[in-house]
Amino acid sequence: MAGLTIPSPGSSAGARRPGRVRRRRMKPFGLQLTSMMDVFVIIVIFLLKNYGLSIMQVPQQDKLDLPKSKATDVFGEGVVLQIAQDQIRIDGDTVLAFDGDYKDKKFKLPANATDAQNAGHGIFAVFDVLKKKKEDFDTLASRTPDPQQAAKKWTGDLLVQADKDVPYELIRNIMYTAGMAGYKNFRLTVEKQEE
Repeated sequence: MAGLTIPSPGSSAGARRPGRVRRRRMKPFGLQLTSMMDVFVIIVIFLLKNYGLSIMQVPQQDKLDLPKSKATDVFGEGVVLQIAQDQIRIDGDTVLAFDGDYKDKKFKLPANATDAQNAGHGIFAVFDVLKKKKEDFDTLASRTPDPQQAAKKWTGDLLVQADKDVPYELIRNIMYTAGMAGYKNFRLTVEKQEE
């Protein structure tokens, strides 16, 4: 066989011959579960986090009969202010007791409880507690690594639970007082009515 040359080992002469198609070996197909599991875990965490923020259970106190509603809106978190038949509470702590018997449902504020210079709109005890809660938040925010970012998390939400017999003027005074203390969003909570 004259004219046939054998390539030496390590040379590229025999690596490819023109006109010849190299066959690739078929590799077994494998499903990449690791990546898919990462995606599912992220989706589950996202759903759980959103679900947890969309519903808030607000405990209802004695001597507090909430109005009923068919509304389906839900709300986030905030400071809970309750106007019961006998007293005003903020986050479960009594702030101010009404004068007279609670069974009469008069919701009469004690003498010197309101700001006479502003036509009685501001309620001193409520203002003091709400202002302290805002200042406590500001203090905690200032101690974080990024105080400006933490301060932006203040939403100023006030969740008002008012007895169904509370006069509108008292609710208006509460909202005025909360606005002066730095609260911007007011949500009146109701009891869901059976359909």
